[in-house]
Amino acid sequence: MIYNLGAYLVTQLPAIDFVINGWIKSSPANSVMLRQTGGDVIHHYDRSDYAVQFLSRAESSVAAKEQIDAVYNLLKNKLGILLPAKTVHAIVYPEVQTYRIVPMQAPGYIGADDANLEMWSVNFIVTTD
Repeated sequence: MIYNLGAYLVTQLPAIDFVINGWIKSSPANSVMLRQTGGDVIHHYDRSDYAVQFLSRAESSVAAKEQIDAVYNLLKNKLGILLPAKTVHAIVYPEVQTYRIVPMQAPGYIGADDANLEMWSVNFIVTTD
């Protein structure tokens, strides 16, 4: 699901560089990383809830905040989004139908990282059918 969500974000917010599941040395300084941080299968319903964290980093706090706000405003309280299929290292992740995407909190400033890049964070719950 995380790769599908990343593919959706790239089409909706093309000005932002997205990184999936962790920054590497070649990742842009100004970028947003998303990672699946857990999830629960709700056994008495035909759905799954996934926790997704977004971390925005940039050389200035203002730029990092602008990136995280763009993600937050796009995804908050979305219903019925179809996330596109995505192929990663020859593995095909078929499209995913979401029931809802809801924030767990508003974006928050978390300080500078080891490279002195300013960081903001927000978490969502993505419920899939």
